[in-house]
Amino acid sequence: MWEVLVILSVFIAFAALSERLRLGTVLGFLVGGALIGPSALGVVHELEAVRELADLGIVFLLFNLGLELKIERLRLIGGRIYLLAVTQLLVTAGAIAWIAQMLGIGVEGAIVVGGALALSSTAVVLRVLRDLGRTLTQLGRVAIAILLVQDVAVGPLLVLTKALGPGAGSLTEALLLALGKGVLVLLVVVLVARFALRPVLAFLAALDADEVFTAMTLLLVLGASFATEQAGLSMALGAFVAGLMVADTEYRHQVAADIGRFRGLLLGFFFMTVGMTVDAGFALGHIGPVVAIAAGLLLLKALLLLGLAVAAGLRRKLAAELAGLLAQGSEFGFVLMALALDSGLVAGETVQVLTIAIALSMAFTAVAATLGRGFLNRIEGEAAASLQELATQTEAVRNHVVVIGFGQVGMALTRHLVGLRIPVLAIDYDPRRVRASRAHKLPVYFGNAARADVLRAAHVGQARLVVVALPSTATAERVVSLLRNLFPRLRVLARVPDDDSVARLREAGADAVVVDGLTTALDLAQRAVLLYEPEQERIEPAASS
Repeated sequence: MWEVLVILSVFIAFAALSERLRLGTVLGFLVGGALIGPSALGVVHELEAVRELADLGIVFLLFNLGLELKIERLRLIGGRIYLLAVTQLLVTAGAIAWIAQMLGIGVEGAIVVGGALALSSTAVVLRVLRDLGRTLTQLGRVAIAILLVQDVAVGPLLVLTKALGPGAGSLTEALLLALGKGVLVLLVVVLVARFALRPVLAFLAALDADEVFTAMTLLLVLGASFATEQAGLSMALGAFVAGLMVADTEYRHQVAADIGRFRGLLLGFFFMTVGMTVDAGFALGHIGPVVAIAAGLLLLKALLLLGLAVAAGLRRKLAAELAGLLAQGSEFGFVLMALALDSGLVAGETVQVLTIAIALSMAFTAVAATLGRGFLNRIEGEAAASLQELATQTEAVRNHVVVIGFGQVGMALTRHLVGLRIPVLAIDYDPRRVRASRAHKLPVYFGNAARADVLRAAHVGQARLVVVALPSTATAERVVSLLRNLFPRLRVLARVPDDDSVARLREAGADAVVVDGLTTALDLAQRAVLLYEPEQERIEPAASS
C-alpha cells in the first residue's frame, strides 16, 4: 500500500510540475519514475506489479490509436504526403539500421532499432503543436499526417519484432511470417467488424446501461489483446486491431469516452515504469554515449526529413519546421525496445542506452518548443490557433454574425456589418490572410469550417447568423450542409457564383442565397441584416455604406 501511495503522489506531483513548465506530462512521468525507481531512492523495489499496469497502458494507447484511424481520415491525406511519410519512415529506418549494424548490433536487432527510432512521438508533437497554436496550420496538418502513417506502421513493427525473435528461422521467413500474420489479423478485423461487432454494440447501447457498455469496451480491448498474445503476437497489436474494429462504427465516440478514464492513468504508469527501469548510475556512467546518440538521432532524422520534404515539393521553411518538429524518438520506441529485449534481439545495456536517448530527445523537443515559442510568434504571429485556443478566444461571443471565408467579399461584408455595429466573427483557412487581418485588430480566426470540430470550437451555435462567403460552390455546399446538421435552428446565408448553384445551396439548407454580382458584399450585408433582425422590414441604403 505504501508503494501505491508513493507512486500516485509522484504521478500527480511530477505531471503537474511538468505541465506547469509546458514540458508535457510524458517528461514528468519519466523523471518521477526514475526518482523512485530501484536505482535512485529505491521506493519501488519490485517492478513486476507496476509493469503489468504499464502494459495495460500501452494496450489502451494502441486501442485508442486504432480508434483514430478511420478510413475517412486516411483518405484526407494527399498522395504526396503519403509518399513523403512512407519514404521518410523507410529511409530513416534503413539509415539507422545500417548505423546500428555498423556499431555491432545483429541484423535482426538493427532492423528493430531502425524501425523503433524512425518513429516520432505522437504525444510530444501534438502537445507542441497545441502549445504553439499550430495544430490547424499547414505545418500541423502535414505533421499529423506523417504521424498517422507512422502510427499505422506500429502494428507491423510489433509483428515483425516478435517474428524476428529466437526460433523464427531466417530473416526472409520471419518477414514472410510477419506479413502472413498481418494479413490474417486484417482478415479477422474485417469479418468480425462486419458481422458481429456492430450488432453486439447496438444491443448493449439499447440497454441504456452505461456500466454494461463500459464493461463491453474493456472486454473488447482485453479480449483482443489476450487473443493475439495467445497467437504468438503482442498484446498491444491485439488492442490496435480492436480499435480498428470499432473505428468505423457509430459507437466510436462513446467507446473512446469510456476508455479515456483508463487510458491516461495507465499510460502514465507506463512512462513511470520506463523511468523506473532506467539505472541512474548506468545513465551517469554512460552520459557521453547517451547524449551523443540523442543528438545524433535528432540531427539525422531532421536532415533526412528536411531533404525528403524539399524533394516532395514542400516550401523550405515548412520543411525545416517539419524536420525540427518530428526529429525526436517515440513513446512506441520504448515499447519496441522492451519487446526487442524480451525477444533477445538487442542486449540489455544497448536497450538502456537507447531508451534514455529516446527520452532525452523527447525532452529536448518539448523544451526547445517552449523556449522558441516567443521567437516563432514574433516571426509568424499568433493567428493560427489550435482548437483549444479557438474555443477560448470565441467562447464569450454571443448573438453575432459568423462570416466563413475572409477573401475580398468576406472582408467587405465584415466591414459593412461592423459599420452597422453588428458583432462579427470571421473564420478563414488561409494563415497568411488571417495573420494580416489579426494585425489590423480584425476578429478573424484560423480554421477549416468544413470540419465539425472547428465549428464547435468556434461556438458557431451561439451566433444568430452564419454567412458562407466562400467562392467555391462545392465547398460552400459542404459547409452549409454541415452547419444545418450541427445547428438546425441557426440561420444560414450563402453566396454562390451563378444562378445554377442556387438550388444546390437551398437543398443543402441555406435560408437565403445571394448570387455574385457587382455588389456582392453589399447584397450579402443587406440580406444579413434582414436575417439578423427579422423584425426589421427595410434597410436604409445609407446604412450599408
